[in-house]
This record gives sequence, C-alpha cells and structure tokens, in this order.
Amino acid sequence: MDLLEEKTNEEGQEKHVPVIKKLENKMVVSVGSVPHLMEENHYIEWIELKIGDQIYRKFLKAEGSPKAEFVLKANPEKVEARVYCNIHGLWKLNSN
Repeated sequence: MDLLEEKTNEEGQEKHVPVIKKLENKMVVSVGSVPHLMEENHYIEWIELKIGDQIYRKFLKAEGSPKAEFVLKANPEKVEARVYCNIHGLWKLNSN
C-alpha cells in the first residue's frame, strides 16, 4: 500500500476538488465545479467526509454520479472532504 499525498490545487482541479453544500440535516459532496467523468476507465472511486474524529465514506460506481449525500445529526462548523479518482489520485477540500 502506498501513502498518497492529497492534492488541493493543481491543473485539473475544476474536475477533482470536492465541493460541499450544507443543507438542513445533510451535506452533499460533489466532485468538481465541472462534473467529473464517471466512465469505466476513469471515475471517482469514493467520496469521504471527515467531521472531527468521525469519517463517512461512500463508494461509487463508474456508471453513477460523482456525488454523495451524508445525513448528519448536527451541522458542524469544520468539515473535510476527500475524493479518490482512479487515474488522478487523492483530492481534498477543507471547509469552515
């Protein structure tokens, strides 16, 4: 297993950096301000949301949508989202 470095600001970021939308009792994490491809050979494998010491992860399929919804009991102030692209690696966004 290799340790991956999280990317946050690089060419292609418009398609890889997570975007977090806070709603009443859930957070929606999508991948990229321009939606990421979800093809058999190039797709987002998973989306992860970290709140304090809690981690929520949703695994995606190539034919699906590059987004995940996480239902929460509280509306946290600090959130971290990470996504993994099977070609371009690990991407991260910190939100306050």
